[in-house]
Amino acid sequence: MGDYDDERPDWRELDRRRDRSTFYGRQEKGAGKKKEAPKDRWQQGRVKDALDRLFKGEKGTPEHDKLYARLHNAYGSEAFAKQAEKYVAKYGLPDDAATLILFLDLKDIDICSATLDKLLIIFPDLKPRQKEDTRRKISIAAMGHRIKEVRIKASEIMEELED
Repeated sequence: MGDYDDERPDWRELDRRRDRSTFYGRQEKGAGKKKEAPKDRWQQGRVKDALDRLFKGEKGTPEHDKLYARLHNAYGSEAFAKQAEKYVAKYGLPDDAATLILFLDLKDIDICSATLDKLLIIFPDLKPRQKEDTRRKISIAAMGHRIKEVRIKASEIMEELED
């Protein structure tokens, strides 16, 4: 039994072994450098959204989001033209194709013409489904818009998109 008592490590030795263990907080060889913990994906998304809003300028504000939502909710009613005029007066034409397509239903020649120009500019960057929707809406405007000038411009743009 005397041999067993001699082989048993004392508490200091146990503490040293624990400090060197891979299970108990490894220390890097660098002088006190702490490894940065991986960032939370949710927080990264929030930071990215905040930066995107910052670079959007006026269109990144909550007021813009409210007016944008009102615009989309008013589509198909008589209030849509009024909401569209408010939006254009405050923020200019929207940047997304889905909202621009809605603007083609307005009776204002200036807004419709500017919308067609902007759709032509952003068309190459659209996703395939958005391209198809844009083509269809422009062709509908070319065939049956209330304003003759808009019909002519829409047909010219359709010819450009076909090439």
